[in-house]
Order: sequence, then C-alpha cells, then structure tokens
Amino acid sequence: MMQGFTHWHPTRVVFSRGALNELGRVSEGLGKRALIVTGRTFAVKHGYLDLMRKLLEEKGVEAYSFPQVEPNPTLSTVKKCVEEAERVSADFFVAFGGGSVIDTAKAANVVYTLGGSVEDYLYPRTVEASLRPLIAIPTTHGTGSEVTKYSVLVDERTKMKVTVSGGALYPTVALMDPQVLVHLPRDQAAATGLDALSHAVEAFFSKRANPFSDMLALEATRIILENLPCAVEGVLDCREWMLYASMLAGYAINFTGTNVGHGLGYPLTTRLNLPHGLANAMILPGAALYYEALVPERARRFLSSLGLSYYPGGLRELLERVKLAVRAPARLRDLGVRKEELGEYVEDALRYQRNLQNAPFSVEREHVVRIFEEVY
Repeated sequence: MMQGFTHWHPTRVVFSRGALNELGRVSEGLGKRALIVTGRTFAVKHGYLDLMRKLLEEKGVEAYSFPQVEPNPTLSTVKKCVEEAERVSADFFVAFGGGSVIDTAKAANVVYTLGGSVEDYLYPRTVEASLRPLIAIPTTHGTGSEVTKYSVLVDERTKMKVTVSGGALYPTVALMDPQVLVHLPRDQAAATGLDALSHAVEAFFSKRANPFSDMLALEATRIILENLPCAVEGVLDCREWMLYASMLAGYAINFTGTNVGHGLGYPLTTRLNLPHGLANAMILPGAALYYEALVPERARRFLSSLGLSYYPGGLRELLERVKLAVRAPARLRDLGVRKEELGEYVEDALRYQRNLQNAPFSVEREHVVRIFEEVY
C-alpha cells in the first residue's frame, strides 16, 4: 500500500543567476522596515549588505542589519536578533547567509511576532500561527533552510541542538542566486554539500518517506553525486546544480525529518564544533549498515535509481567514496576523538529521539554504539 501524504508549500522560489537583484521587487508590499540578518563577515566583505540596502531603499524600505550570526547559532543569538527587530520595529526579515543565518531569522521571527521567548517554541511544540514575512537568500548549497519548516539552534545551557519547527517557519520568498556561490570557500562547499546529501539519504531511509519525498530525495542524490566534487573545486555550473539539489533535499525532509545521520552527528558538532554537514557525513556510512541490513529493499532501490548494482556493503562504500572525493576526514579518530570517549557521544546521541524516531527501524542503544564504533 502506498504511504499517504499531504503536500503544502507556501514559499515562492525565484531561482536564477542574478536573482538577488530581485530583492527590491519581491519585497514590495511586505512593509516599510526590513531587518537584514547576516553572518559576521561575508555579506560586508563582498559588498552584499550594501547592495541589499540599496535594492530595498530604492523601493522605499528602510533597511537595518543584524550581522551577528555565528556558525551553529545559539538561543542567545536569536534573542539578540529579536531585540534588534524590536528596536527598529521591523516589518519583515531578509536572511542572507547559510543555514545558520536563515535558521536564526526564522526563530527570531517567531518570537518577535508571537512574543515570549525562544524557549517557549522549542520542539515538541509546533508553530503554525502567521508570522511576519521573511525573504531567505542562501549563500551555501547545503541546508535547504530556504524552503524548510525547521530552525536548528544550539541551547548553550544543555549543549544540545534544539529545533523550532512548524508550517509558520516556511520563508515567504526564497531568492536563490547561484552567482552568490562564487565566493564559497572549498571547505564550506564540501561541508554544506555533504549536508544536502545527508538530507537526501535520510529522507529516503525514513519511516515517514512517501512516493513524493522519494522522488525528491533520489533526484537530489543523483545531482549531488554528479556535481559535488566539481562544486568543491569551484565550478559555478556545478554549484548551481548543488543549490538546486539542496533545495530538493530540503523539500524532502519537510515530509520525513532526519534520522540517524543527524541524531548521531549533532554530538560531533556540539562537542567538536564540527561543521554540521561534515558531522552527518561521518555518521552515514555506519548508519548505512543498518539501512542495508534492516530495510534491504530500500537500499536496493536507492542504488538502482543511481544506476548502481546492489551488493552487501554497497551503500556504505558509496557514501565513503563521496567523503573521499571531497577530501573529508575518513574516521572519528582523525578528528582527535579518543575511543574511551565514544560512550559520551553515545549518551548524547540517544537524547535526540526526535531524529532517531524517524529511522526505518527502532534505534536502540546497541545500534548507536555499533555505529560510532564502525565510524571510529
């Protein structure tokens, strides 16, 4: 029997080289004051903050900025963003950056619009009330946050990744301009591309997968495998396709969420400050052992869709080859993790039941232990 699904996606996507120049036009009718949320250096260094201000001001919009978002943003950063939105009485948000920036703007929009504190809206609560408009402009090809209903943050108190999620968090407009990716450093191209791959793989190997999410996940995977190596080397055509694939994978996880790669990858990020996509990629080959063993028909279909023959261990080998192609670390020991520390990582990972519960099998402690040992 086919898995049922409900499809609704309110984000208007403008995808083209030069799409950033549409900012003024798509902002018409959204309000008179915009808060531009960015990272600490990229937007200023390459002149994009001035360009966005100019495009908005040409349409009569007062443009203010919050250039304070760090990688793996914290709840405190969201609170500061809310304070700035309140100070300037922002009518809408413009998020220009990678997933960290877009996620910060999403969560800040929730708190700014609905009141309270960001802690009030963390999972398992879902946010469905109408928010102020938000224009998302991705500058990496990884998270798909410009089309997802998730905001992933770090709780400094618990040292855990937490989420704000719900239909309210979909951006109003996603301006997707591949030309912006010309500035993406090689290491970030690799890490964010691996994040997109983890979204696609985990969406396909999810108990919540359906025919529509499968279509998106498989197409995203095909494009990523073909284009990630040359995207890492800076080829703009490849980065353009990666931006598209990242978007497709983002659509897919709106249906399925993420599972083992993210649940076990989060402790690598919070403990080692490892880029999120790289952390996921370290885990996926270990997760592939269970995907193959416990849902072999899915593994067979996954490889077949890529024109690959199925054999035991084939999925793991594929994921290892992708890491090798972008020169990502091969094992946790290469990152300085000591074997006697693995138990701590296991305990951290088991706290991410919101992710693990989406796996296509019941994830038990012994599964988590073995995966960490396999990728050590």
